[in-house]
Amino acid sequence: MSDAIGQVEYGILPRSVPEGSVPLVLAEGTARECGRMYAEAVLERYPGYRRYLDTIPSSGDLDTRTKQLIEQRAPYLMDIFGGMIDVAGLPQQPAASGDEGGCTSFGVSGIVTLDGQPISGQTKDTVAKSAMLYIVLCMRVKDGPTILVLAYPGEVLGYGLWTTGMSVFRNSLHSKERSSRGMDHSLWALTALAGESVQDAAELAQREGLRGVGNYLISDRDGHSASVEFNGGGVNVIHADDGILAHANHPVGPDTARFERERDEQLQVDSRHRAEDLCELLASNRGQLTPQRAMMLLADHRRYPMGICRHFGGSHERYTTAAVVAEPTRGHLHVIRGNPCCSWPTTYSA
Repeated sequence: MSDAIGQVEYGILPRSVPEGSVPLVLAEGTARECGRMYAEAVLERYPGYRRYLDTIPSSGDLDTRTKQLIEQRAPYLMDIFGGMIDVAGLPQQPAASGDEGGCTSFGVSGIVTLDGQPISGQTKDTVAKSAMLYIVLCMRVKDGPTILVLAYPGEVLGYGLWTTGMSVFRNSLHSKERSSRGMDHSLWALTALAGESVQDAAELAQREGLRGVGNYLISDRDGHSASVEFNGGGVNVIHADDGILAHANHPVGPDTARFERERDEQLQVDSRHRAEDLCELLASNRGQLTPQRAMMLLADHRRYPMGICRHFGGSHERYTTAAVVAEPTRGHLHVIRGNPCCSWPTTYSA
């Protein structure tokens, strides 16, 4: 543990983001009421910010197969979206393209932790403006699960946990080709979180295919974790090794890795370092890992200013603007705005 933060003098580490907690947006009631409350809060607090409001799918946007899967697995989802559209209206402009950040995600089973409960989480490496946009969405759906995630205003999927016992964290996947076939990946993830097992979620992704490019690190209440990668090579599932899984931004599956885009040698090397270093740090804490220790590991500085806890430096404009650690079986989400080395987490409960 002594080396998790170290090898950098604290005096040269700038605080890039002002101290403070990520604001909570709470919505409770029926699925449609929750959707309305959420959209109302976004429009009031973030006027003019429609990036995710303009991605809300209506029933007419979905193909027959996707509608069928949502109705079977998460019927309340379309009511949430319907409530949001009631307030925000239909999309007003084309959805913005995704931001290729440098996030590092992880999931560990109970055999690795002190208390025998799974833990998951990630850093978010993005452009600076993201830090002050983040919210924590707590949506308590009557006759449905509670959703507790770090998100951007108007986003439902986010990064965090559901009271189904599932959690999800996400990474950009640096790839030269996207998949043009299959289910919309965000809708797949939402239906996966409505389930109860990583195995079921992975089988759904492989059977249906996923459209786009990215990686989802999903975990369940039994402590199973898997990374679901998708790009022009199709869908590959990478399972945890002896209870530990970490993922950065390079594809590692046998089919997806062939489509890696080597756009920047420094970022390519850094991605591999982040995944390897986080696995090593998690393994070195086997049997003793707690949410507190996990958050400390996300503050690792061995590759400063790059690495797991990224700071301004070099030729790249992205740095760590948030860190999240989830306890899915306990319904706790621990969130730091900014670098995890510089601030104390706020805990939110489902």
